[in-house]
Amino acid sequence: MQPTILIGLVIYACLMLAISVFWMIRVKHTTDYLMAGRGLPWWILTGTITATGIGTGVVVGASGVAYEHGWAGSAYPIGLGLGTLVAGLLFARMRRFQFLTLGEEVASYYSNNRIVGEFSNLSLFASQLCWLTVQIMGGAAVLGVVTGLRPELSILAAGIITACISIPGGLKTVAYTDTLQAIILLIGLGCLTYSALDHSGGLPGLRKSVPPDYLSFLGVSSFGTWEVVNLILVLVLSVIADPGRRLSMYSAHSVAGAKWSMVLSGSIIMAFSGIIGIIGMYTFTRNPNLEARDQAVPWLIVNVLPPWLAAFVVVSIASAAFSSASTNAITAGTFFVRHIYPLATGGRSAKRPLVATRRALICAFVLATAVALKAGTITGFVLRFLPLTVSGLAVIILVGFFWRRATWQGALAALATTPLVSLAVTWFPARPDFWKNPTLVGTLAGLVAHIVVSLLTPRQTRSFEETAEELSYQREAALRSPEAHPYQP
Repeated sequence: MQPTILIGLVIYACLMLAISVFWMIRVKHTTDYLMAGRGLPWWILTGTITATGIGTGVVVGASGVAYEHGWAGSAYPIGLGLGTLVAGLLFARMRRFQFLTLGEEVASYYSNNRIVGEFSNLSLFASQLCWLTVQIMGGAAVLGVVTGLRPELSILAAGIITACISIPGGLKTVAYTDTLQAIILLIGLGCLTYSALDHSGGLPGLRKSVPPDYLSFLGVSSFGTWEVVNLILVLVLSVIADPGRRLSMYSAHSVAGAKWSMVLSGSIIMAFSGIIGIIGMYTFTRNPNLEARDQAVPWLIVNVLPPWLAAFVVVSIASAAFSSASTNAITAGTFFVRHIYPLATGGRSAKRPLVATRRALICAFVLATAVALKAGTITGFVLRFLPLTVSGLAVIILVGFFWRRATWQGALAALATTPLVSLAVTWFPARPDFWKNPTLVGTLAGLVAHIVVSLLTPRQTRSFEETAEELSYQREAALRSPEAHPYQP
């Protein structure tokens, strides 16, 4: 079986690399690399957003939750899909302001206050590194089982392969390869689900083979009500504050394209939640004694599936890993050249933005791979680190969007309060279940802090539109580049 799987992976990786090189030699300007020329059609956006949403965090991590807790695994893609749909309905209109990053949008809510802006930019950059780590962990989990490599070598291999596909061609490469990968992913896991149901006697047969708690609504009887709420909430907030989804929307050909591609992608991801639950529970029926839940799908591939289906499913999961990691990586690079580099150099923009971006991406992959070597399970990593990087950002984005009375002082209070409360609840959990929920408690605390401090401080003097126009001049200066052939070192 392993030679068949490895041949499939090699063919797939070569195809993705060829597409990346194809777009690399056609990149002529910085906006081509970072924003795909702001001309992506809705169907390409739907493909890339879907592929990003159904990453290895879903395929490997959520399937692992389903293996241990039944339908609770479906809460993971439901949270991501719901967040994607809400983000499209609320924020697609931001496409018309020509933003480059979510950091610019946040700054426009708060009169371009430097403290809020820099705090947000650093947090958003860190969130992309966290998601990049998740994708590398998921890809490594599959590589380790199908190749027999040690976990450390699998993580290194996953990081290197993803970097080679992501870095050369920029967002256009990511968008087009993601669309192809989304098709492969949906077909591959659809075949796996059909096979699982066929061997289980359909859903009735599967129900008879798993503990009754697995079959409760979203597995709350097994996983816990507040745990399910916490998982869905942290994922919804992570999408609302996800610079990768915003980058996709900003790169759309039109506002309508940005909106409906997000709505359609969110609906597809939520529909996919049923597949995740079935795959996880089917693996439990075949082997209820796995040492690590993140090994559920890899074990199923190697020990149960016929070679042709195993190879197809592995390529599908590789698609999930590479597509999501590519989006996280290019978003991190965009943040670096637009915000992190000027912050580190006292306000100066990079003289060669594309070279600086590619070098930053190499560093990002090295850092994310190093973190993946020390992290635990995928879902555990998400629940520990994302509340610290995105919950406060989601609060200030939503409050700034809906409430014009919001002030930068209130935003700063929310950014400080949310992670501190989340950490306190995590490190010093009290007995009631509610107080074991760091995301919910931290988000509510940040919301209250934002509202109270905003009411106690003066109103902002500049409108959202005025600030957005001011930022456009800064953006043009940051992206101005003398490079004629940016793909050359």
